[in-house]
Amino acid sequence: MPTRLELADLPPRAAAAREAISGHARVSVLRFLLDNPGSSRPRIVEGTGVSAGGVRSALLELEELGYVAGDVEAPRRGQRIRYTANRHALTDDLTAFMAWMLR
Repeated sequence: MPTRLELADLPPRAAAAREAISGHARVSVLRFLLDNPGSSRPRIVEGTGVSAGGVRSALLELEELGYVAGDVEAPRRGQRIRYTANRHALTDDLTAFMAWMLR
């Protein structure tokens, strides 16, 4: 199986944006949260058609990248969390990615 080559000169935040938009579940969740801030996981599943596990993974990845935040700090077990996309960070990082692509 071919391996993916790393893009050595890709700036870190541009790389984060690339990661955020590199999967269907992440893009679907981001798009939904941009239109529906403060949504719970079940609402995101319902609104995107992405499986519950896919939404859970996408939210974890997007939180780590800084594009989504929940309204409850850890520990979260048993709590209803509402998620919101960080439009400003996403815009800045996608702009950096596009600048790198189009240089």
